[in-house]
Amino acid sequence: MNLEQCASVVQGAFLSRIQTSPSMEAVKLPVYTLKEMNEWLSPDPTSSEYQQDIHVAKDRLGSLPLAKEGLVLISLTGQRAVALQQEHVGKLIPSNFAIIEPSGDLHPDYLEWFINEHPDCRKQLKIATQGSSVTALSIQMLRTLDIILPPMDVQMKIGSIHRLLHRKNRLLQERMVWEQQYIKQLLMGYLEEESR
Repeated sequence: MNLEQCASVVQGAFLSRIQTSPSMEAVKLPVYTLKEMNEWLSPDPTSSEYQQDIHVAKDRLGSLPLAKEGLVLISLTGQRAVALQQEHVGKLIPSNFAIIEPSGDLHPDYLEWFINEHPDCRKQLKIATQGSSVTALSIQMLRTLDIILPPMDVQMKIGSIHRLLHRKNRLLQERMVWEQQYIKQLLMGYLEEESR
């Protein structure tokens, strides 16, 4: 089954076309960035929180692609996917992402797992970007991406296990960072005691 049979696939907004100067008629919107996606996929608890914002005209607000829970974003250059969570809601999605809105037959967490982990999908994405100087996916290619669509209960199990494994990895990463910081402080404390 093709992805377009169970989801809509569109490209994010071109920021240069919608950005305006700050004014009474403009709204400041946070932008979902590739950095946020990478932090979600490979968490680094020490990374700094930098928020990119742009100003857009109020009258264009209704037509802009804003993040909402249940959408899946694919980086067109990085070929990785993320199912958006509550923390991403309201952020403007730029043109370097494809926005996938699954129908009722496709679970977002399963789709994230399928795109990022399933060998057949990884192979399709690799083939789609071979032979070009810029390795970017096209929206049309994503629409025709072959997808395995098991029953919803199986999708939910796979998606849930994937999400739990991801959470476990994030927590383990955080634990490692905290342990390293603790040991560093402990060692510095030993040095300070010796110098007294």
